[in-house]
Amino acid sequence: MNLIILGPQGSGKGTQAKLLADKYNLNHISTGELIRQEVASNSPFGRVLQEKINTGELISDSELFSVLEKTPLNQKNGFILDGTPRNLFQAQELEKVFKRVGVKLDKVVLLTLSHEESLNRMRKRAEIEHRTDDNDEAMQKRLELYQNETVPVIDFYRQQGKVIEVNGTPDIDTVFRDIVSKLEDVKYVS
Repeated sequence: MNLIILGPQGSGKGTQAKLLADKYNLNHISTGELIRQEVASNSPFGRVLQEKINTGELISDSELFSVLEKTPLNQKNGFILDGTPRNLFQAQELEKVFKRVGVKLDKVVLLTLSHEESLNRMRKRAEIEHRTDDNDEAMQKRLELYQNETVPVIDFYRQQGKVIEVNGTPDIDTVFRDIVSKLEDVKYVS
């Protein structure tokens, strides 16, 4: 099973992706984590990425694919891709990558969350994790970019009949049960 998980910042994509990866033995590919690892390496490329993160600017498509190409997608048990695609170009490029490596995207899990709840969760995460990329200006900018850039991606996958929509507001366990139930309803898991 090959999945993508989408939703606004703070919707719990990373948490749910980890839970799904554990339950179904999927390779969890978090582009955010891959980018943070590159930043932590303090390479010249990592320093460029750090500057963008600090200002709330999204990583460019070519930069993202430079990081993503280091991770094989054709895993035996499948994958869950977390954090990509963020725009229509990335979605179209991913389709080409999937075709090239011989994988088929089964479903896109969409976690929905209100703008205000998204901001509240990012603020809490900033306090707990001390992440430099979670300041108010950067958070607002990322939510605007999500609306302008990622919502068309959701429509792209909806037209393919691949979107499973789940309310991301309840507690972690409730959201997880809802996702699993919907995946099992469409018979993508046994």
